[in-house]
Amino acid sequence: MEVDRALYQKLRRRMLLFYFLAGINLFMGFAVITAGPGRVPSGTLTGMVLIFLVFAVVNIYMARMLKKQWDQHLKQLQGGGDRVSE
Repeated sequence: MEVDRALYQKLRRRMLLFYFLAGINLFMGFAVITAGPGRVPSGTLTGMVLIFLVFAVVNIYMARMLKKQWDQHLKQLQGGGDRVSE
């Protein structure tokens, strides 16, 4: 089971990194919203904010997919097999 602990630590670090990066993207989007008006045209400002928000959503999605894969791995180890839950 030591290999599984190492795998868990590796996935945990990646999940935390994705959540951290999502937080940075949200912060940057907020910073652009507060500092941008008057300096940048509104169309450009909207595009920049949307890009930061999309990257934040992608980071959260990736972290959740890693968690889902880990849960499936644990289920297989506990004898859950390849059953699909409905």
